Amino acid sequence: MTEQDYNSWVQEQWENASEEMDPVLKKELLNRIKPRLDISQTASVAILGKPKKSIKPFIKWVASIAAIFMLLLATGITVYFYDQGKSNLSDTTVAVEKGQKASIILPDGTKVWINSDSEVTYGTHFNHKERVVQLHGEAFFEVTPDKERAFIVQTGGIAVKVLGTSFNIKSYDDEEHISIALMTGKVDVESDYDKITMLPNHITVYNKLNHRMQNNQVSNAWEYAGWKDNILNFKPETFENIAKILERYYNTTIIFESEALKKLRFRGSLKNTSLESILQILSLTSPLSYEIKDSLIILRENKKQKQDYERALK
Repeated sequence: MTEQDYNSWVQEQWENASEEMDPVLKKELLNRIKPRLDISQTASVAILGKPKKSIKPFIKWVASIAAIFMLLLATGITVYFYDQGKSNLSDTTVAVEKGQKASIILPDGTKVWINSDSEVTYGTHFNHKERVVQLHGEAFFEVTPDKERAFIVQTGGIAVKVLGTSFNIKSYDDEEHISIALMTGKVDVESDYDKITMLPNHITVYNKLNHRMQNNQVSNAWEYAGWKDNILNFKPETFENIAKILERYYNTTIIFESEALKKLRFRGSLKNTSLESILQILSLTSPLSYEIKDSLIILRENKKQKQDYERALK
């Protein structure tokens, strides 16, 4: 590969990075990465004391790996490996930080959209006899059909088994419920205590405390995956749950000064909306006032609004 070909390759990989990244920022980061890679190549030659030509392929390979990791970091994705005492790398984990979202393609062609503060793990035996992944958090799966190899998502004490379909799973460690919304195809949801077969436009909720599963039909299951298109759907949700969603979605911290506010509920859909706009909407529809201090949000009960709110409910 010539120097020109290599630079073209880096440019192409960078341009295919997250579309949500600001174009000016993306260009600036690329301009910073290129000279650093060039410097590392020159430094490596000086240290090794060998002709540049003899180690150039190796340096190019190292530089390529560095460029890929820079791209992953720029889009909020962290990829790391677990070494379980074996001579080869075993599991691959794709972790997405708070305030970020990401999409990946698994070795079988399955597309996965990963929500904020979530991670997906798969091993080296993925796509052999079975296609098994582990999930912590929330993700939307568009599974490549394969009648010979079942696709299995393991999370929070349950297994979601499919052959080829699209579905959303929400399974955060700090929440007592796991929800599975099915858009297309058929899904089996299994635990040590129960098993349910889901059909399109159904949602199954698993209680991690009492191990019970409940399956209900919904009007539009796609609304449960609205987050991947920057749409927040509350159907309805308590303010306590909404606060958890906003903390992950906007990478912020929310504190309730009033316990009563946590039990209030809100129903609605918000698209491409700033955090402050959401807080304004919530304050207009409930006895809520808020204060923003950097990345900290304090929620208080507005007594005057509470009286108006209670009169409106009567």
